[in-house]
Amino acid sequence: MTGYTRTADDGWRRLSRVGLWAGCAAFAALLLGPGSVVAAVLAVSGVFLPWGALVLGGAVLVAALGTGADALRVHRTRYRVTEPRLEIRGGILVLAHRAIPRERIRSVDVAVPVWLRPFGVCKVTVGTGQGAGAEEISLEYVARAEGERLRRELLLRGAAPEAAEGAPAQAAEGVELARLRPRWFAFAPLGAAVPALGLGVIGGAYNVLSWFGERRAGRVAVAVFEFAVANPLVVVPGAVAVVLATGAVAASAAQVEAWWGYRLVREPDGTLLVRRGLVTSTSLSVEERRLRGVELREPAPMRWFGGARVKAVATGLGTDSKQKGGAQRSGLSPDMPRERALRLTADVLRAPSTPVAAPLRAHPRAALRLRLRRAATAALALGALAALGAAGAAALPWAWVPEVAWAAAGAGAAAAAAPVLAVWAVGSYRGLGHTLTPGYLVVRRGAVLRGTVALRRDGVIGWRISRSPFQRRLGLATVGATTAAGSGLYAVVDAEESAGLRVAAAAVPGLLDQFLAEPPRARRPEAGPEAGPRAAGPAGPAPAGARHPGFR
Repeated sequence: MTGYTRTADDGWRRLSRVGLWAGCAAFAALLLGPGSVVAAVLAVSGVFLPWGALVLGGAVLVAALGTGADALRVHRTRYRVTEPRLEIRGGILVLAHRAIPRERIRSVDVAVPVWLRPFGVCKVTVGTGQGAGAEEISLEYVARAEGERLRRELLLRGAAPEAAEGAPAQAAEGVELARLRPRWFAFAPLGAAVPALGLGVIGGAYNVLSWFGERRAGRVAVAVFEFAVANPLVVVPGAVAVVLATGAVAASAAQVEAWWGYRLVREPDGTLLVRRGLVTSTSLSVEERRLRGVELREPAPMRWFGGARVKAVATGLGTDSKQKGGAQRSGLSPDMPRERALRLTADVLRAPSTPVAAPLRAHPRAALRLRLRRAATAALALGALAALGAAGAAALPWAWVPEVAWAAAGAGAAAAAAPVLAVWAVGSYRGLGHTLTPGYLVVRRGAVLRGTVALRRDGVIGWRISRSPFQRRLGLATVGATTAAGSGLYAVVDAEESAGLRVAAAAVPGLLDQFLAEPPRARRPEAGPEAGPRAAGPAGPAPAGARHPGFR
């Protein structure tokens, strides 16, 4: 292959042997360190023999076995890159030969954990996309320069490396689209996951306390509960403040670790390169030819203070649920000011103005009524569950709280939940919107986690229309555009049925027409989406006779 340095063994390369020292150091830190501490404690207690010796000897044995297996894996692993495929041979007990066509390679991640940095090696993860047939292959350990070269070569797809090498320095480095500003970390405590993080940290602290005796932890929990019952006006606001403060600290730490050193660069071959990470330095490449759009995410607290983040809607990025460390694989930016995020979406799409900021068409009032009914139903269900719980608790022989108190608490919880659910219903309705721009379908939804997606119309491969019994009674429908990128489905939720069908028919002309029934009366030729692929019907009032009554 042009630009690839072959060895005498027909291009087969080995993993870096220097990485074995990194593996040995990792095993020593994870096993020998705690084992030595435990052995020292036992020695001070006078029981080093035999228990302390067994603990220390077991740690040494496990570390030696792990290091030996790692050395055997590194010794037996070979890889090479040819014009049609990436080939890897390796295995400890069973030698396997895997060949991946380069056209199937969707992503190449280069990660450098902090414990690998002193050794100058990294971990390269090659992904083949998403779905049932997707897989990931890791090369650990590879020299950092070799990892960057692999990332470039596997994603060039036949582009001439010599041209990139002979290009000017500025072009070889690419065009920088965004760089981290430390003040952006001020948006981290405003994420929607802050309460959950706070509860998780407090729960973890309780688990640590239980290590010193479950009886002691139980006494602490009982004391806190009794104090809360006796002083609810003091405890409830204080507990909320503690949870939010703890969650804010945890969210800030996760954001700093995930996005420190962030840069977004468009490389000469058209690949978007994201570099980020404090403890684990990561390089993620997104090919522009696999980019189907962008998403602007605005969690509720962050939205109130003008913050947002940008995500890529692209094929081959896998599932974000596998990602850790406060950043998703599809993330193109950390939390940043909304105006800066809008400019970044335009730069990523190579557009003079971002379609994400296009004026959206509001959904009918029937969608608001549907959400208010759901909120009322949820409040009534909560009240019923509280009443049942109060009756059951009062029937227990050791119940010391009067039944009236339980009933009052249940009624108060239901009464407090009703306005919260009503606010959620209104916010969810206000978050709905959609429109068509010359090249994109723009969809917005969400009350707490609001997201605005600009999806390329040529990336839509089908439509999914669903109508629940409640939607049919109100004349609503959910029209979803299916695509091979991102979550796979981006829906116009609770739209007026004929308006949603017009959007689908105009977004991809001809794709849905065969499934639509003709209106009962003849319509004028210029009225419907047949007037042209860029008809303005979805963005404005429906003209006379342009209504689709439904499916055939």
